[in-house]
Amino acid sequence: MRYIAWLCLLVSLVFPGFAAAKLSDLFLAEASPVSGELPSGWQAGYVKEPVFNGRMLVVEAGHEHSQTVILVHGLGQNGYQDWKKVMPVLAQSYHVIAMDLPGFGYSDKSSGRYSPTQYARLLHWLYEQTGREQVSLIGHSMGGAVALRFASSFPDLLDNLVLVSVAGVLERSAFLHHRSENSLNLEPLPDSVRQHAEYRLRRLSGKVLDLANQLPGPRELLQSDTVWNAVLKDSPNSNAALALIDENFNGVLNQISVPTLIVWGSEDPVAPLRTGRLLRAQIPDSELLIFDGTGHVPMARSVKFNQDVMDFLTGNRLPRQEAAAFEGPLEDLTCRGLNGVRYRGHYRTVRLINCRGIHLEDIHAQQIELVSSEATFLNVTVESEDVALKATGSAVKITNGTLAGEVGISAAHSRLDMAGVKVRGRESALVVNGASRLVFSISELHEPQGVTRVHGSYRLAANN
Repeated sequence: MRYIAWLCLLVSLVFPGFAAAKLSDLFLAEASPVSGELPSGWQAGYVKEPVFNGRMLVVEAGHEHSQTVILVHGLGQNGYQDWKKVMPVLAQSYHVIAMDLPGFGYSDKSSGRYSPTQYARLLHWLYEQTGREQVSLIGHSMGGAVALRFASSFPDLLDNLVLVSVAGVLERSAFLHHRSENSLNLEPLPDSVRQHAEYRLRRLSGKVLDLANQLPGPRELLQSDTVWNAVLKDSPNSNAALALIDENFNGVLNQISVPTLIVWGSEDPVAPLRTGRLLRAQIPDSELLIFDGTGHVPMARSVKFNQDVMDFLTGNRLPRQEAAAFEGPLEDLTCRGLNGVRYRGHYRTVRLINCRGIHLEDIHAQQIELVSSEATFLNVTVESEDVALKATGSAVKITNGTLAGEVGISAAHSRLDMAGVKVRGRESALVVNGASRLVFSISELHEPQGVTRVHGSYRLAANN
């Protein structure tokens, strides 16, 4: 027996695919409902999975190849069929595994929390059945959140990671705020009317979500697994959606060391492109591809999607672009009473007064101040001798950045939504001079007493 074991090891080193187990060997006796519609050589069947203790439909193709790619679908009852235009291309070069996650498609609607953490445990069990040392993982929407959790929990088991339109990474009120902003189509309106309507809609949705944040969330109402299962037993989409928006990825994204491709549609109404940019900044070895004019399902542009993914898996990766060093004197930027203006660059101070719909990208400054204004920042760095960011009666959204000063943020009667932001205060990270709402996603507060990771929505009164 010892010689047989050594022989098997030798063969597996010379022919890596030889040692891989066939998932079809685990299939239960009952017939798969999709076998008749699969291409020749593909196999489908039910396996008994140990996490939710139910039958899970698995589809397998390209078993003869030595490298494995696992595909994880998003919400909706299509299940593995979300990948029908992707699998044939991948199967030409890879061993491909797709499944209907428990609760979806043809798999059992088992009890339990359909959370990314639970599904990641399930993927780990599935990985163990393949017999491979490492696999590549591709996840879309909710499946992207599952893939993130797997990558953070089992980093040594991955060769590559592909994240497509990931839902649920932002703090839940920030995520829902995006959904509410995109619930109405205002494009047919004239520019001036549309800008005013968008401003009013953002104000209204912000107030509604502020009210909603005062109500108990899924964690408070459904802490008991018994209650969770009783309330959601017939609603797998609601089960998974509630568990998804309650998942917290703070502190783990920057620990993912595997090469990562992030794919997003520029017009995604479900998962904001903001999330893709956040992931790109947080995951060290990552690149972001944006499909212009595309919504929540980039796989619908199958030729481009398949080519980009195949290029990535075979090692054709884009180098990170480093920003050129700035040379020249700093000037002040003042916006007064303007709407819909865009800025970028290096400034001494940035002041926005009675301005709406202002977009600022790749901003470096010594101080930023907003008064009765609404602005969105992408990639901002402030190094101040005083207060880095002052907001009075304003709505501010920041994605990726550092706000450093004696005081990081001073807020009065404002709403600040920050994702991937480090707030550094030599004296204090945050000072509130008038009741304000602060929403943090995957962010940090640095103060003399230490670093606090923050991921939540907070209604703060003065002097808090």
